[in-house]
Amino acid sequence: SKPFPFCLAHPLKDDPNTLGEPREWLVEWKWDGIRAQMIRRGEESFLWSRGEELITGRFPEVTGEIGQFPNGTVLDGELVGWKEGRVLPFADLQQRIGRKKLSEKMLASVPVRYIAFDVLEYEGVDLREKPLNERRQLLESLPQLSQLLNLQSSPRIDVPSWEEVTSLRQTSRDRGVEGFMLK
Repeated sequence: SKPFPFCLAHPLKDDPNTLGEPREWLVEWKWDGIRAQMIRRGEESFLWSRGEELITGRFPEVTGEIGQFPNGTVLDGELVGWKEGRVLPFADLQQRIGRKKLSEKMLASVPVRYIAFDVLEYEGVDLREKPLNERRQLLESLPQLSQLLNLQSSPRIDVPSWEEVTSLRQTSRDRGVEGFMLK
């Protein structure tokens, strides 16, 4: 049930125009939550944090849905507080992090959603050496992500220019995100 090593983000220090054409990049929102790998192996479900802490029991609404995936599935993503179609502030999510026992009131006031941005293993096949665009196509084709209540894939942000990316980034706080991920 152990997670794969987590790939971490680094801030862009140069002007985005130095990166070439935006269409050559995958642009996604940078979610403000808990980085986690969702794992389904041996008919069991696991959630691991980036700090390699097993957090399965703290997020029952997500953990219950992992069982819908085939054995040998590992998704990389972010757990976020989510209510009424919007991301909740990270401070709300922090209320759930340290609790050993979650009350029904806490589950109702700070529900969570898992936003997947990569598939690292599927049906027991390690996909980490595959190109990102192939893994992303597989992720977006997984029927579970469109059928389950508390799981979704991270939406792509299609932008024609780096100027538009910069402009859209200025709306991050209003959207409850930290900015963008460029992959």
